[in-house]
Amino acid sequence: MARTQVQTREFLASRLNFLITTPEVLRLVYDITTCSVEWLDYPDLEALEHSGGRELFPCFTTYLRRHLMEVRGVIYPNLAENEHVIYHVIRLDLADFQFYFRLRTTQTAFLLSPFHCRFLSMLFGRLVIQHLSLAAREQEGVYPFTAYSLEEHVVADYLQSLTLAPCATIKLDAQDNPYIGSMLYTAADLRRCGLLDTGREEAVIRAWRLFKRLLYYSVEGQRLFTGFAILSHAQPLAYYRRRWPSLLWFHEANYTSLDLGLQALRQFLLNADGRSTFLAMHSGKIVGLLKLVHGAQQQLTTTAAWRAALPLATISHRGRVSIWVALKGRKNPRIRLSLLEYRQGHLHIPLFQDIFWQELERQLKEVCSGCEVSRAGVLPRLKSLLEVVRRSGHGAIFLLGLSQSRLNDPHTPIENQVQLAEPVPLAEPWLQHLAGLAKSDGAVICNDRLEAVQFRARLKPADICLLPDQDDLGSGMRHQVTREFSAYAPDILGVCISQDSYISLYRHGKLVSRLY
Repeated sequence: MARTQVQTREFLASRLNFLITTPEVLRLVYDITTCSVEWLDYPDLEALEHSGGRELFPCFTTYLRRHLMEVRGVIYPNLAENEHVIYHVIRLDLADFQFYFRLRTTQTAFLLSPFHCRFLSMLFGRLVIQHLSLAAREQEGVYPFTAYSLEEHVVADYLQSLTLAPCATIKLDAQDNPYIGSMLYTAADLRRCGLLDTGREEAVIRAWRLFKRLLYYSVEGQRLFTGFAILSHAQPLAYYRRRWPSLLWFHEANYTSLDLGLQALRQFLLNADGRSTFLAMHSGKIVGLLKLVHGAQQQLTTTAAWRAALPLATISHRGRVSIWVALKGRKNPRIRLSLLEYRQGHLHIPLFQDIFWQELERQLKEVCSGCEVSRAGVLPRLKSLLEVVRRSGHGAIFLLGLSQSRLNDPHTPIENQVQLAEPVPLAEPWLQHLAGLAKSDGAVICNDRLEAVQFRARLKPADICLLPDQDDLGSGMRHQVTREFSAYAPDILGVCISQDSYISLYRHGKLVSRLY
């Protein structure tokens, strides 16, 4: 293979290190993983080989003809340095050279789902293809330039790739909880996604820009809550007419382009509520109104099922953009499977059931030294209790792992609690009782053997100054006091359940994980 002067290892290393440590790249990585990016000179090759790794897809299996350089990449997720530290490694193969980067958690361990790996794939792929491949021309005074920001490119590539070649299978358990597994892609998938559709990319970017402009847009003096159904222009409108009989079509003369701006779309925005009705968007135009009565798919276990699913975008008055697909369950006619969110200026990829429960188990092993968490029955019963409470719609706080010495300490910022005569274990006869106690104002407190000992405990403000949490859900009183108490008592795990059913884990004054 011919090699130009710019393809020396020193040049590629310095260029990569510069690109990956730019503020926008670090922000995007931190937003979705809470990890920092480090250059890794001496990776543990044996540990990487043992973990297997996953090919970064699809941007990296690319041949850059300008410099006669093959570009590939592998991600090694969820590697354990010790029982407390989990990290991830990304390997880039450029020409005949290999470069390694480590994603190291900055707060607590962060487990990557296939969706996080796909987003990182799009991010690092964009850096290599968009910037590194053009770097040689800087000597000629020609610098890399794109009309869109890195975030817009990565979001568009990420959403496109999930349709062209999904990264995960989605199944439902008996309680309609979605859980995920990695979907291996074929050679045909690689060929299909070698170069993403630039026309579709521009349409997604225009829509993404519109969604963010709508976050704080008001119509008739009221905060907006609206939604869009994204009809891929890869299929003709006739396809959607057959597949979605509940789609109310506008006359072709009244199709309205997104490029006309918010003023032209103003009245259309009131037609959709983002819950059951959505503005149908096709080829950058508003073409109708979709009423979503039932979920689109029962299970997204095949590539064909993924391509048939209809992505939906909800713009909330709470300052959130959520892109999701609707699943049809056995008990619930519509289940939201959120693929990407934009909240308070930050991107988020929600964690799913299996990743969240893994993190809960890992945290419990640290705070409940007097209980064998991994033994059969304990964790499933705790999960059942939390699921019952989240479905009740009341919201609750659980403090897990308080030692007897902390319970007896008069300076512990808890007051007005009701003490139980005997510790109540997480056993089947008591779960409904504990769910009822959790509905009271205040927290349910469990000792380090995961036995309930107090309820209706009022958490007093601790003498601790915490920086504002960037997460918008953290502003509620339940989240605030749980977060503060976890900072006061770093040896406990705070579990906060919102009225809108989100479950949040807090340790050391930080949000550890959240189940949507």
